Amino acid sequence: MSDLRIYVENKGERADAYSITDALVRAALPQPYRGAAINVCYSLQPDLESLGRATHFVGYGFDPQRIQRHARQVRVVHSLSAGVEGYLPLNWMPQGAVLTNSSGAQSGKGGAYGAMAILMLNERIPQHVASQRNAAWNRTPASAVDGKTVLVYGFGELGAAVARRIRPFGLRIVGVRHSGASHDDADEIIQPRQFRERLPEADFLVLSCPLTPETRGLIGTKELALLPEGAGLLNIARGPVVDTQALISALASGHLGGAVLDVFDVEPLPRDSALWSAPNLVITPHTSCDDARGDLAQCLAIFGHNVALEAQGLPMRNVVDPRLGY
Repeated sequence: MSDLRIYVENKGERADAYSITDALVRAALPQPYRGAAINVCYSLQPDLESLGRATHFVGYGFDPQRIQRHARQVRVVHSLSAGVEGYLPLNWMPQGAVLTNSSGAQSGKGGAYGAMAILMLNERIPQHVASQRNAAWNRTPASAVDGKTVLVYGFGELGAAVARRIRPFGLRIVGVRHSGASHDDADEIIQPRQFRERLPEADFLVLSCPLTPETRGLIGTKELALLPEGAGLLNIARGPVVDTQALISALASGHLGGAVLDVFDVEPLPRDSALWSAPNLVITPHTSCDDARGDLAQCLAIFGHNVALEAQGLPMRNVVDPRLGY
């Protein structure tokens, strides 16, 4: 593709550990396309002239209005994150252009994190951490994990990866997906309309869905009360999927046995957030899917594959459907 002109936008004004480089982009492109013109810039130091000539845009946390104003020749905008709620609605997209995301690129790492979190919840690790802080020797045994039920809301690449990792421990996996179609990594698949009626059987609730109008505030006081006493919750979706105050109350009352959160309404989590002192809660700073060995390379691989598919006139991967929000 002799007309391939790629504009890469990093956040900020200088390189850091999350920076996309020319070498990373070229390595992700199939061999016939590695001679493309690539311009690597930073959001605080944009090259608007180059952006105006670009056919493809790659970035994360970018300003869609800048693309609308300047990138009129862009055919593909690729987000290096899976979540695209910050870019909706897509009324800023140049005519005929598509938005693609990096969903699935980090599912291997996220799946292992999810399995770890479920096992931690089962072994009461959040409670033991609290006891350790208080120098308290509380010998409360946990029951074996096999035979318990994991309800996974959002059975896409990430949710299925969690199921794959945890299934060898003998858990029953119930997945929630819009299509209701069966999946090899689940014992049963249900649709979102059936979700609440199945909460009473969930020993563990895993949230791995995109943030959409349908999932915002999905888990509140009513849903948490439907879970069995002592159940565990893992959120690796987006913070606003869960009502924070309802979660804190369920933990404080003891109805919820423990929770692991990797995502929050505001990130970084403010120092004055009540979550920091909530009982039986483990917090990680939105790193569940980040792979220090090659996170960006995996996300860019989707972009590179799509470059080849587009050149051949074939449907691209991970094209965001504005009606669904993912």
